[in-house]
Amino acid sequence: MTTINPFEDILNLEEEFYSTGYDQGLSDGITAGRIEGRTFGLEKGFEKYVEMGRLHGKSIVWVNRIPSLQKPKISTISNSEVKQENLEKGEPSHDSKLPELSKNERLAKHVKVVYALAEAESLSTENSEEAVGDFDDRFQRAVAKAKIIEKMVGESGGKVGGKSSGDGAIEDTEDHEGNTQSRGEYGFLNLSEGREDQKLSPGEIEAEFQGSRGKR
Repeated sequence: MTTINPFEDILNLEEEFYSTGYDQGLSDGITAGRIEGRTFGLEKGFEKYVEMGRLHGKSIVWVNRIPSLQKPKISTISNSEVKQENLEKGEPSHDSKLPELSKNERLAKHVKVVYALAEAESLSTENSEEAVGDFDDRFQRAVAKAKIIEKMVGESGGKVGGKSSGDGAIEDTEDHEGNTQSRGEYGFLNLSEGREDQKLSPGEIEAEFQGSRGKR
C-alpha cells in the first residue's frame, strides 16, 4: 500500500515557485534582449558610420588641398563674366579657398590610405563577425592615419558630437580705444562705438553686420 505524504507539496513549494519564476524570466529575457540588443546595435552602428563619414569628408578636403592629387581645372567663360560683373557692381566676392598643403609624397600617401579606408561604397553593412571585424579594423587604421596627417599639417582633430557655436566663427576683440569688435568672415564689426552702457538687440547686431558687409 502506497503511503501519501501530506506535506510533500508544502515542502516542494519553494522549488516549484523557483522553477516557475525561472521559466518566466527566461522567456521575458529572450524577448527583451532582442529588442534592447537591436536598439543598442543600431545606436553603435550609427555612431561608427558617422565617425567614418567624418574621416571620409576630411580626406576629401585634404585631397583637394594637395596639388599633386588635384585634377586640372577647366575655367568657364560664364564664371569669369559673373565675377567681372560683380566687381563692376562693387559687390564683394564670396569665393574662398583653403590654402594648399606643402608638396609631400608621404602626406599624399597617407591621405590616399584614409580615403580608401573610409570610402562608403566599400564598407559592408552586414551583421556578421567577419564584416564587423573588418569594419573595426579599417576604422582603427583610418583614425591612426588621420592623426598622423593632422600632426603633419598642423590641425587639431575634432570629436564626434562636438557642438558648434553657430556664430560663423565670430570672435570678440577690443581695439586700442577699448571698443568691442567682432571679427568674423567679413571683417570687424564695431558693436560699442558711441553706444556706451547700451546693449544691442539681435536686430541691431544683424543690421551692423549687414552694413559691414556692404562697406567691403
